[in-house]
Amino acid sequence: MNIAIAGAGISGGYLAKLLEQRGISPDVYDGMDHDTRCRCRSCGWGVPGGIETYLADIGLDLNEYLIESMSPMNFDGLVAKTPLFTIDKPRLLRNFSKGIRLKRQNLGQEEAEDYDIVVDATGISRALLPPCRSDLTLPTLQHRVAVEPHRSERLGAGVYGNRIPGLGYLWIFPVGNHHYHIGIGAIGLDRLDSLLDRFYRDSDGCYSFTTLCSCQGLIRVASPYYSTPFYERRVRKDGTSQVIVGIGESIGTVSPFTGEGIVHSLECARIFADSLPDYERYTTSVLARFSWMKKERETLNYLLSREGKGRPRLRDRWRFFCNARRSGIGLPMLEAFKRIGTLSQWVEGQDQGL
Repeated sequence: MNIAIAGAGISGGYLAKLLEQRGISPDVYDGMDHDTRCRCRSCGWGVPGGIETYLADIGLDLNEYLIESMSPMNFDGLVAKTPLFTIDKPRLLRNFSKGIRLKRQNLGQEEAEDYDIVVDATGISRALLPPCRSDLTLPTLQHRVAVEPHRSERLGAGVYGNRIPGLGYLWIFPVGNHHYHIGIGAIGLDRLDSLLDRFYRDSDGCYSFTTLCSCQGLIRVASPYYSTPFYERRVRKDGTSQVIVGIGESIGTVSPFTGEGIVHSLECARIFADSLPDYERYTTSVLARFSWMKKERETLNYLLSREGKGRPRLRDRWRFFCNARRSGIGLPMLEAFKRIGTLSQWVEGQDQGL
């Protein structure tokens, strides 16, 4: 099999390593330049402890990438222990690229003709596959910030929905040396920069903030179910067949509630490597493994609808709670259900013009 991978990000770089272990040497194309300090688009670099097994599968040691633990963590005022931490994502991507055939250019149509299988790992671009059947994206803005406390209390990790007047959240992730990724993701809101500025103003009695860099982008929160088709067959100029197949964020392996996709995209790449060349099996396996994302997307659809402008339904609250437990976050059930009720305030804020 002659394989090209378009994109050397989390899913594409990891897949290349997995295929090399199986005796397949793909050509990896990546000409993207995100024009940011870290050469990544907006991402908090937060992951759950489950990433360790995926890195071990390709001979990498998680301890080489750890930055800071995010336990305890604040969720709209509810503090909980978590297995979450931040990692050095740029270093991880560089190590994914070591030893593979990496071409610093985008995969063009002429080059693609040379391959039996072309993997679309272009993330939000989904550059090679047909459009998702029902896409949904989350606009984001993130700053890397140096934080100096005015008193002894250090700024803690947190995720806050109650700071956003709409369907979204603000995150605070420590990335070492008193630096933080502080960002906002929100659907249907303009001027995310003004919301970040308001957070800094509200906190300036306790901390001084110095913005070191800034990036913005989109996260696909459509879920795999709504991101089909995952693959399509094409006929090349010489009459032979070719398969274009997506992995990772290009097919929606990102939690619609949290925007977390690093570990999910690693798992998706492993499912693809294990299924190759059975594309129907791959599709079925991804849809089954990430079926919970379909439910989360349906909650977002409801909350964005006219009918869903009131409080979240019981099933929606339960889905938020399950999301936390899936990540190993120890939220007490009754208190978590109460706090999830603030979601209605985020949605109602849109109507009030907050």
